[in-house]
Amino acid sequence: MFLRLVFVTVLLGSSILVQFKERESLIAPPLLVLYGLIASVYIITFIYIVVFKLLGSSLRFSYIQIGLDTLFVTLLIYVTGSIASVFSFLYLVVIVYASIFLYKRGSLIMATLCSIQYGVMIDLEYYGILEPFYTSASTSIQAYEEPYVLFKIMMTMVACFLVAFLSSSLAQQTLRTEKELKAKQKDLEQLEAINASIVQSMDSGLLTLNPAGIISTFNPAAEVITGFGRQDVVGKPLSSIFSDVVQHMASSEAAVKRKPYRYDVEFKRKDGTVGYLGFSTSSLKEPDGKSTGKVLIFQDLTAFKNMEEHIKRVEKLAAIGEMAAGIAHEIKNPLASMSGSIQLLSKGVDITPVARKLMGIVLREADRLNALANDFLLFARPGPDKVEPVDLSSTIADTLELFKKNKICQNRITVDQDLAPDVWTEMDPKHARQVLWNLFLNAAQAIDGMGTVQASSRTVDNIVQVTVKDDGCGMSEETISKIFDPFFTTKTRGTGLGLSIVHRLLESYNGRLDVQSRQGQGSIFTVHLKRIDPPGLLS
Repeated sequence: MFLRLVFVTVLLGSSILVQFKERESLIAPPLLVLYGLIASVYIITFIYIVVFKLLGSSLRFSYIQIGLDTLFVTLLIYVTGSIASVFSFLYLVVIVYASIFLYKRGSLIMATLCSIQYGVMIDLEYYGILEPFYTSASTSIQAYEEPYVLFKIMMTMVACFLVAFLSSSLAQQTLRTEKELKAKQKDLEQLEAINASIVQSMDSGLLTLNPAGIISTFNPAAEVITGFGRQDVVGKPLSSIFSDVVQHMASSEAAVKRKPYRYDVEFKRKDGTVGYLGFSTSSLKEPDGKSTGKVLIFQDLTAFKNMEEHIKRVEKLAAIGEMAAGIAHEIKNPLASMSGSIQLLSKGVDITPVARKLMGIVLREADRLNALANDFLLFARPGPDKVEPVDLSSTIADTLELFKKNKICQNRITVDQDLAPDVWTEMDPKHARQVLWNLFLNAAQAIDGMGTVQASSRTVDNIVQVTVKDDGCGMSEETISKIFDPFFTTKTRGTGLGLSIVHRLLESYNGRLDVQSRQGQGSIFTVHLKRIDPPGLLS
């Protein structure tokens, strides 16, 4: 409708200028007719707009508009010279856009209307039934011979139908192409959605690099693994988040082509914590085989590495434990004999004070060796004596009360606790207190001067987690790898069996002890045990 207004304004406006030069009067009858035609088109267009707002788009409405356009063109041809009019081509314009909106059937109907209207108008003028519109004798239709008039009518009709067939065929072909394109576009959008869903749902981290080595894609799993958000890394080089080793492997064509092409490296997350990364690289190629960059897929192997270290530690401790059990028994038997003999000797009446003092030293040291042997046996064979439901939160609170009264804690250590209610597990209560006491004692010994020990408990996915945190001196990676070894200690006093016993006790209940520590920033020990329902809820 808008284009019709523009077209009519330009076409009839130019026609008015031509007619005005010939007649030199603004109110000449031909000009008045052209004025009326322009006004009629504007009025009809306004009516079209109102109807369109009320009824919306419809096929019948399109037929009415284009049918009226054929009448308008016939009237324009009539007032501008009939058979001599230069506006006969407008029939073809109407038929072309009829084929666009109404396709083959509509274009043929409009071609028929145009042919009938043109033929009837020429015939009526030729036989004198319809008076010519201000036409001179030289340009009157009677000035043409009958074969020419017939030829003009036939050529106009043939042109209308040829244009109708051609334009409708092109319109239908365009429609089919458009439908196929939409179907392909829909398939492409579905494929892109599936691809995006796969990338977004992957548990593994995925990133892509353009040929310049700049990160262009970074999926949610990669954000979780590295701690970096997508906005932090996209548009930056790979070295901004990973070490030079990963940068080298990802950029090396030889490394990409080599089989196997998976590598394990240490990496640092955004928060500064260190983990282990397993990654593989491959070329990102277009369908024609042209390389457009690299794709890097990686997994966080930190938990796997920790579990691997745990298994190695368990195997080593198991071997040591078997040997330790035998040695401890062999030590305890002579100690018992020596201790009993000394006690009998000390009851003699003729013992000098010096001898009695020496015997006391022997008894004291024998007791110390016996206690060490007992700890060694506990480390070697920590089997549970009496397994029963244990309220860990209550046990932690009771153990903390004793810990606060210990001389290593008084006037030096601040104790904080955050204990969830009804945190239950199944183990020997004696062993539970032993584990907690050793962890609290270890935390206090790691603090030089004033400090804080924090204890907390919670449940995560049917696992009880007890955390003991201190703000002491912390440990190096090398120290962490040895703290569960028997007799290893960094303290001036102690046997080095405390954490070894904790580890062995937890292992006997299928538990686990994790350690996080950095030098100068304290340590965090986390106990993992199976959670059970409180006894009152058990069926």
